[in-house]
Amino acid sequence: MKRSFKIIAGIISGCALWCCCNTKTSTTSVVDKIKLPQDVYPSCTVTPAMFNSWFASGKAEPNGLVLPANSVAFQHQNNCEFYQWSENMFLWLTSPNAKQYGSENTVLESPLFYDVLPADSTGNRKLQPHTANSPLRMASHVTKNGPNRLPVIIDTKGRMLEVETAESAPKAKALVKSAAGAQVEVDHVSLDSKGAFVFMDKAGKVIQHPQAIIRHKLNQKNIVERFTAGGRSVFLDAAGNQVQTEAGQATGDVLMAQNGSLVYYLTMVNDVYAWFLTGATNGKLSANTFPTTQGALDSIITYAKANNVTLPDSNTLAMELKTSWVEASSLSNASDYVTVMATIPTYNTSNPQQWIPNGEKTVKMALVGMHIVGSVAGHPEMIWSTFEHQSNTPNAEYQYIDSNVSHMTNVDKNFNSTDTITADSGFTITPSNTLSALPWGSAKDSVTNQEDQSSAASNSEIISINNNIRSLLGDKDVRANYLLIGATWTSGGAPPTGGVYGLNGTAPGVSIGTSVLANSTMETYFQQPKFSCFTCHSSSVPALNPDSISHIYGKIIPLITVHNDMEKKKKGK
Repeated sequence: MKRSFKIIAGIISGCALWCCCNTKTSTTSVVDKIKLPQDVYPSCTVTPAMFNSWFASGKAEPNGLVLPANSVAFQHQNNCEFYQWSENMFLWLTSPNAKQYGSENTVLESPLFYDVLPADSTGNRKLQPHTANSPLRMASHVTKNGPNRLPVIIDTKGRMLEVETAESAPKAKALVKSAAGAQVEVDHVSLDSKGAFVFMDKAGKVIQHPQAIIRHKLNQKNIVERFTAGGRSVFLDAAGNQVQTEAGQATGDVLMAQNGSLVYYLTMVNDVYAWFLTGATNGKLSANTFPTTQGALDSIITYAKANNVTLPDSNTLAMELKTSWVEASSLSNASDYVTVMATIPTYNTSNPQQWIPNGEKTVKMALVGMHIVGSVAGHPEMIWSTFEHQSNTPNAEYQYIDSNVSHMTNVDKNFNSTDTITADSGFTITPSNTLSALPWGSAKDSVTNQEDQSSAASNSEIISINNNIRSLLGDKDVRANYLLIGATWTSGGAPPTGGVYGLNGTAPGVSIGTSVLANSTMETYFQQPKFSCFTCHSSSVPALNPDSISHIYGKIIPLITVHNDMEKKKKGK
C-alpha cells in the first residue's frame, strides 16, 4: 500500500547576490513541525542505553549536556555508525549550560572553538578565540568554492564551473584573446540592441570572438571569467563561449527568509584543528593528513601544551563547522531554536535594488543550519554531515521503505513555485521560494534519474534515526527541532575524487552514504544529483592532505601569534 505525505513550505527562501529575485512573496507560513513518515523501516537507530551514555549525567534529560563522540575510537560496520556520530556531535555542539567548557551558553560558544574570520585583502584568515560573554561575529553572504578555491556557478547545462574575476589585479583592465590570437585589453562590456554582450577595446571597437585568458592552470576547461555590464554578468570560457547560468546560480550568494531576515553565516574550527594547523604550518607536526590516530592526537596535545594550552575533549579530533542563522526577533517561535548572541552587518535598505552596508549590531540569532565536518579513525577525508531546522524548506518527492519492507512509498511535494547586496537588472531584493530538491541526500539512478530501491533504503536510514532521536529527546528539548539531512565520506578513507556513488558499486574515492548531500541554507542553488561535498572538497589529483580537503585550511594564520598576544594582555604587557 502506498501512502502520500505532504510538507508545507517553510521560512527559508533564496535570493542570490546576482539573482533575478522574485517580485512576489509567497503566503506560506512557518511549519510547526515536519511530520516525518512514522511507518519507515527502523534501519538506523540508537538504543536507549547508547543514548543515555552520550549525556554527561549518564541519563538523557531535556536540554542536558551531551558529551562528544570519540572520533579516535570510531568504528563502523555500516552507514548507521556515521549517522550516529553525526547526531552525537550535533547534540554536543548545541548543548546548553556548557559551564565545564567555560561557556554560560552552548558548547559552540565555548573556548573549545575559534571563529574563522573573513579573508583579509591578502586572502588570509585569522582565528578569533571565543571568550566568555563575547558575541560571535557573522557574515551575510556565503561563497561556494570549487577545487581551485574559486567561486562556482551552475550553467544551464547543469555543469559546475569555477569563476575567475576578469581583472588580474585591482584597477587592472581585463584581457581577452581576440580571433587573431592577440591579447586585447577590454575597456568595457556593453549590451547591444538585442541584449547580447559585446566586448569593446579602448579604441571603442568591437573585439571579434573574444576568448577568456584563464590564469589558473588546473582543470581550465571548467573555469570561466566573469565580466559585468548593465548590472548583469557574462561568463566567458577559453573557447569564446558566453556561458549561460540558471537564475540564482551565482557567486557570493545571499539568502533571505520569507519573513524578510537575511541568513547569516559563521565558520568555526575546534581547538584540535587550530593547533594541528599551527604545528603543521610551523613544521612541528606532520601535515600529511588531518589527525585520525591516537599517536597523531598525542603529538598535537604535546605541541599545544608546550604553548601553555590544554585541549579538553581532544578525542573529537579535528573539526570544521559552518553554521547559518536568522535574527531571532524575526521569528514568532524563537524558543524553538538554538540561539546565540552575535554581531551582524546592517544595511541601508531604502533602495530595493541595492542594499549598502551602514554599520553593525549585536542581536540574538537563531540557528537554521549546520555543517559538521570531522576527522575520525580511518577517515582522514573526514565525515561531512549536515543539519537543518525542521521549519526551513519543503521537500521534493522522495521514496522510503516502510516497516513492512515490501514496497517503496512516495512522498508528495506541496510548495509554491561583496558586502553590498545587489539585485539583477529589473528586479528587487525580495524572498523567493526554495525547495529541498534532494531530501536526505540520496543519489538517483544515473540513467533514469529516478530514485531506486537503494536510494529509498538510504532515505529510510536517515528518516529512521531522525524519528528515533526525536523520540528519545522528547518535546521539551529544543534540539529535537533539528533534522539530520545526511552524512557522506569515502570508501575506506580513500582520497576523494569528486565523484558520486551510483549503481555500479562503491569505488574508492567517491562520495558514499548520503552522497548528494546539500543544505538548503548553504547550498541553496547547488542541489544537483551529480554533485557531492567532494565535488568541491577535493583536488584534480586525488589527495588527502588538509589543503585539498578544506577550503580554509591553507589560508588560516597560525595560532601562536594570537595566543602570545593574549598572554601579553593577561600579564599587562
